[in-house]
Amino acid sequence: MKPSVILGLDPGTHRLGYAVLKAQSPLKFQLIDYGTKEVPPKTHTLESLVYIRKVIQELIDKYKPELVSVEELFFNKNLKTAAKVYQARGVILLTLAERNLRLIEPTATQIKKGIAGNGRATKQQIKRALQLILGLNKLDGQDDSWDAIAAAFVGYGMC
Repeated sequence: MKPSVILGLDPGTHRLGYAVLKAQSPLKFQLIDYGTKEVPPKTHTLESLVYIRKVIQELIDKYKPELVSVEELFFNKNLKTAAKVYQARGVILLTLAERNLRLIEPTATQIKKGIAGNGRATKQQIKRALQLILGLNKLDGQDDSWDAIAAAFVGYGMC
């Protein structure tokens, strides 16, 4: 059964992109909320992880998603950055598991291809494609939030 409320997440070291989509039909979606939650500057690693967990719990409690789509991570250069992002992602996955939520993990290439038809699409191409798909005149915010919207949309299609 297809979910009606989808939470998309784009994990990062200092920012967490999030988006909530409501499926009105298999081809029509309403963007309920989206944005970027920033870990306060100079926050220690353990406190950052607690902050991320709290944000995820608040999003789940507020929107009650039936499906969560979290972008799968791929790093090939900066292992120090990768380790921190994987820590944040681990906290997210643990929080979802504790709530027994359905999870989809599309890769960045799957997301780009699913939104823009090109696995190498730029951030601006993703933004424009999302505006067309969702019927929006403009899409504000940071690219982390756009990535989260795209993850939610593609995650819906994958389930």
